[in-house]
Amino acid sequence: MIDRTSRGIGSLPNEILISILSLFPTRTLLPMATTSRRIHNVILSIIHRRLLAAASVADRQLILECYHPSAKFSTPYYNCEYLGTDALDGESCGIEKETCSDLGRLRGLYSHFRPAQPEGDRKIWTPRPTGGWLQATLDQVTSQKEGLVCQNVDLESYELFCQLQSVVNIVKPGPNGYFSSSTKISEGLMRVWRDWLAERSQSPLSTTSTSSESREEQKKRLLWSSVKEDIGLRLRVVERTDLRPPLLRGRDEDPNVGYTLQYEELVVRTSQLLLKLEAALERERSHEGKAIVIVS
Repeated sequence: MIDRTSRGIGSLPNEILISILSLFPTRTLLPMATTSRRIHNVILSIIHRRLLAAASVADRQLILECYHPSAKFSTPYYNCEYLGTDALDGESCGIEKETCSDLGRLRGLYSHFRPAQPEGDRKIWTPRPTGGWLQATLDQVTSQKEGLVCQNVDLESYELFCQLQSVVNIVKPGPNGYFSSSTKISEGLMRVWRDWLAERSQSPLSTTSTSSESREEQKKRLLWSSVKEDIGLRLRVVERTDLRPPLLRGRDEDPNVGYTLQYEELVVRTSQLLLKLEAALERERSHEGKAIVIVS
């Protein structure tokens, strides 16, 4: 009598399936998810664990650059402290859970970081009052050594918004303060509108604890750097009073205004972070001849 019992990969126990499929990079796993419901759920579990692990790789550092286009060379980069990664529906993704029925949900997960004030003898370039550029250290140009990273924004009466260029990289620190590798996660341009600044500065939570802040209020304070919403900054806004009024001002002109943006949180799409990090590890593998795959 012929044994018609299935001997395919789908007959293997979950533990063996996970061990086999974990050897593949994420971009290769995604097309396999359409094979069957069981393979789909196993791949979903693997990718979710990778997403949770990607943002906290021990030998890497996420850095943020955020500057006005005219101040690119005088604005330092910021090391970012890892705060955590969203969980799917508030739970760890398991193979048998109904919440793990859609790969598209994983794309909506974000990792959260806190930009830290730079300090030390790291060299940057600052503009000379007489023209040109002058080399200085961070300790010489950074007056605030504690608290949140801050960025001043000034708008003339005719300006409706200012622009901030943002770039997020994941780097591998090397000797003597240099980076042995760097991978760009995403970059974009944020428009910070006058009306948004005025509204956020009047919020009672702009300078206080956010523990009682509603989710809707948190969304209002989050500015995305692109329409894809891969990276964003959650900001506090404080109005400054150190501006001199203009000598002449028309009756219908808006006043010159100045604000301080406080970088409370950097938000990065976790799937983007995972795919870029795997690509960087693959390049390193091609040089070292060793396979590297993120596993939890």
